[in-house]
Formats: sequence, structure tokens, C-alpha cells
Amino acid sequence: MKKIIITLCGTLVLLTAFVAHSNFSSGIRGTINPADGAVKIWATNGHDTASIASPSGVFSLTVIPGNWKLYVQAAKPYKDLILPNIVVEKGRYYDVGEIKLSKD
Repeated sequence: MKKIIITLCGTLVLLTAFVAHSNFSSGIRGTINPADGAVKIWATNGHDTASIASPSGVFSLTVIPGNWKLYVQAAKPYKDLILPNIVVEKGRYYDVGEIKLSKD
């Protein structure tokens, strides 16, 4: 019985930590059109940087709250793109929606 109680308490602690982390994470997400049009996506706030290489059309970057600039490094024949002034709030993901890349 004692082992069951200890196991349940341990499980409860892990579950609480997981829920707390997921409720307080924040970031930037969106989609790229065409899906294979981006080589790399990164965001910077002047101090911190987050990035994802070779996104498959849908991307999500976990970042701290603040003002961010999003960069899309495009694959040829598409043009690179910059989205400035993305304000991320604590515990929320800012959805940039669909980013349509244009050709050179």
C-alpha cells in the first residue's frame, strides 16, 4: 500500500509539472505557403533567438514573452521575409497565420 501511495504521489508531481509548463509556455506559430518554401525560420528579440530548420509548412517556436522579429529564410526561387513587431504574451502563442512566400 505504501508503494502505491508513493507511486501515485510521484505521478501527481510529474503531471502537475507538465501542466504548469504547458500553461505558461509562449511562442510564435504559423504556416508557410508553399510548405517546402522555407529553409529556416528564426525569431529574435535582440537578446534571445529561437529557430527551426526545414519546417514542413507548419512551425512553432517557443519563446519568452516580449517583442520579437520573425525571419523566414526562403528556398530558391522564393524571397526571404521579415515580420517585425510580433508581441508575444505570457502563456500564449502568437499566430502569424499563413505566410505566403513570393518568387524572386
